[in-house]
Amino acid sequence: MIESLADIVPTQAAEYPDAEAVRSGGASLTYAELDQRCSALAVRLRDLGVRPGDRVGVWVHKSVESMAAVHAVLRLGAAYVPLDPAASAGVLARVLADAGVGVLVTNTRQARIAELMAEMPELHVLESSSVDDATLEQVPAQHVSPDAMAYLMYTSGSTGQPKGIVHTHASALAYATRASELYGLRRDDLLANIAPLHFDQSTFELFIGPIAGAASLIVPEPYLRLPASLSQLVQDDRPTVWYSVPSVLRILVDRGALQERDLSSLRWVLFGGEVYPPAALAQLMQHCPKARFSNVYGPAEVNQCTYHHLDSPPATDRAIPIGRAWDATELAIDDGELLVRTDTVMAGYWQRPELTDAAFVVGPDGSKDWYATGDLVDRQADGELVFVGRRDNQVKVRGQRVELEAVDAALRALPGVEEGVGVVGEGPDGLPVVEGRVILRPEITLSDEASNLLAATLPSHAVPHRLVVVGSLPRTSNGKVDRVAAALELEVNPCLS
Repeated sequence: MIESLADIVPTQAAEYPDAEAVRSGGASLTYAELDQRCSALAVRLRDLGVRPGDRVGVWVHKSVESMAAVHAVLRLGAAYVPLDPAASAGVLARVLADAGVGVLVTNTRQARIAELMAEMPELHVLESSSVDDATLEQVPAQHVSPDAMAYLMYTSGSTGQPKGIVHTHASALAYATRASELYGLRRDDLLANIAPLHFDQSTFELFIGPIAGAASLIVPEPYLRLPASLSQLVQDDRPTVWYSVPSVLRILVDRGALQERDLSSLRWVLFGGEVYPPAALAQLMQHCPKARFSNVYGPAEVNQCTYHHLDSPPATDRAIPIGRAWDATELAIDDGELLVRTDTVMAGYWQRPELTDAAFVVGPDGSKDWYATGDLVDRQADGELVFVGRRDNQVKVRGQRVELEAVDAALRALPGVEEGVGVVGEGPDGLPVVEGRVILRPEITLSDEASNLLAATLPSHAVPHRLVVVGSLPRTSNGKVDRVAAALELEVNPCLS
């Protein structure tokens, strides 16, 4: 019986040892092989002192090893902390220090490990490729309380201070079970997901596939830069379920040579994390004749809470709804803001009680257990919800959450910058990117080190794609910087690309 995330792999290995569990880059593991791999990693982690309740950093590029590393940590009753492979050593060190991580599992380059060790010399590093699967010791899954932390996923705070979202075994298991049921996942399914490990969508492949006894197709990060190769992978590996942000799907339509590909294996295409223009979705649906589509909505704090299925292309240019609540989830609207009460919600923000308290508000029944999403929605006549915008300066860029106030703070900290503001601009591929607008002090030029300084402060997805020097910043009637107008500024001098 599966009572926690730690039970998933051992249970499937016992019942279906020869079934494929995970596939990536030409490598494949059955559930029995994955179970053995998890045991071998768990032995090494235990020898390094990992105990129940500890936090273990997982700094791995997507591969079969990333699946094994996560489940090995969970097997010991510890919680995993996924890290951005592209983040600077300084950013990584701040996250690891905040989480109290003493042991790190990695498969990244030696040079990058050395950079991190220079920041954190006391950190114990386990290189996953050095672990011998031939260990004879079988490490059983540790019994853990449903309320025990399963993973700690970080997002940037408005001041740049990392903010850890705590999910328990109960919240993650509820999400995995409910998603598996909603999409009718089967043992013969192959789930494809391109999200990096530190992005909340990655839990789809880590837990939802395995809990259904299905196989997970882990797509390595380089495929994101090679849309034609990504579509070729879909044709060759024939996944049945796909989940990604709309940005990736739009790139596939534009540059993925879909007219030359056979995508008939897909029966579900799930998308979420950002708005999908109806016309762009209609284009994609023409290439996937056998697939149903579903708009998935849910902040990282609640996993998923609504869905909207589409069996045919959108007939109008009206926004695609985020839909209706799924099972065991209640929704309410307070002055336009969506409130959620569900068993898939986070336990809170790691060691940030003031933020946790502010995140949960009094709902329509008078109880203070409703998560305030910050998302503004409209309810349609049929009861379905449509996303309208945000209450704050948080935005989604290619599915990743960016606190623009954190970008502001990083820009203002640059040498010679008098004022700076983060905005959302348009990248070379036509999709959104973070940009910076800065005012320099007199007789100052922007440092050539500006990009490195920003990367040392911000998560990789929040580092401005370019900086633009302006003489002034547009302001609203109350004197605040008008971000929308700043993003549209025409008389600019690009300084950094």
